[in-house]
Amino acid sequence: MTIIFRNRMLAMACLVLVVAVMCGCKKENRPFKVTVELQGLGSQQVKVVYSGADGGIVDYWAKCENNAFEVEGNCSNPSLLMVYNRMNVPIIKLIVAGGDKLEVKGKILEPYQLSVKGSEMAEQYNDFMVKHKTEYKSANSQALNTAIENYVKDNPKSIVSTALVMLDYSPSDDNAIDKLLGKIDDSAKPESLMASYNLLKARSKKPATKITSLNMLEQSSGDFAVASIKGDKPSLILFWDRDLGTSERTMIFEEMKMIDPSRAQVMDISLDIDSTGWYYATHRDGTTWKHYWVPGSMMNGEIASLQVDKTPTIIVTDSLGNQQYRGDNAIKARQTIENI
Repeated sequence: MTIIFRNRMLAMACLVLVVAVMCGCKKENRPFKVTVELQGLGSQQVKVVYSGADGGIVDYWAKCENNAFEVEGNCSNPSLLMVYNRMNVPIIKLIVAGGDKLEVKGKILEPYQLSVKGSEMAEQYNDFMVKHKTEYKSANSQALNTAIENYVKDNPKSIVSTALVMLDYSPSDDNAIDKLLGKIDDSAKPESLMASYNLLKARSKKPATKITSLNMLEQSSGDFAVASIKGDKPSLILFWDRDLGTSERTMIFEEMKMIDPSRAQVMDISLDIDSTGWYYATHRDGTTWKHYWVPGSMMNGEIASLQVDKTPTIIVTDSLGNQQYRGDNAIKARQTIENI
């Protein structure tokens, strides 16, 4: 799941500075329009950012009503258009051009299963994410890296290839990025975009790796309570939602039950948009640790800095709140906390 995109995504606000790219076509001053409808979006305000027709940045707050909003304007051709939630976390990324009439539909918790229609370029970028949603959700980036490499090989003259390499490609060796970019045709690598590459890397925001406390709704008391992560014990925190299959959740819970509560703190946090079924699901699994729920899911201020963008996500910290493990492997998480 996620409303929020992969952690390795670069700081999108910077990218709009350099997306006035030409892709072999002339500039157009015709206005574009984007209609968005995302289940779970509600009536919050979202920030819209893109590169205007004059090369300047357009940055404003748009009001959502009944899970929907619209964006209209004149942009550089084409331009990357970003939409952020109130916590400044990107929830939508699109490539738009003058004259486009784009339609985006889906669920806010399923960013890799959106429907995007209206232009070939925007559709191709979204189609890649939909086709490879499993790879995007995986804690291991190798599968996604391989998929991007194959796409570049098959589409060397597509700006989508450049966007994928710069935004979603995360090899262990940075030289591999430059090597893969070298396989893309110059026509798909605008000079302004390439010149900003090092700046974008430097400005990328990493998830917080230290947690001292979290303020959430605690199940047994039915009220908000502070969960202290910094204390005299290490902690294991499971983030999950109803999209996590019952069998997978049960398997993770069984591993968590093996942890000695006198030596470590164990908790789970539901990231569902609403708390319907939350009590039933946790009590059915026969667990004894504390269960929490946060309103607003991943957009909640308590969670946003952690950039939890998929479930399950398990974080293990030492007694000072320093992250020792992050991933989706319950066995590795248990072993990590037992070795602290």
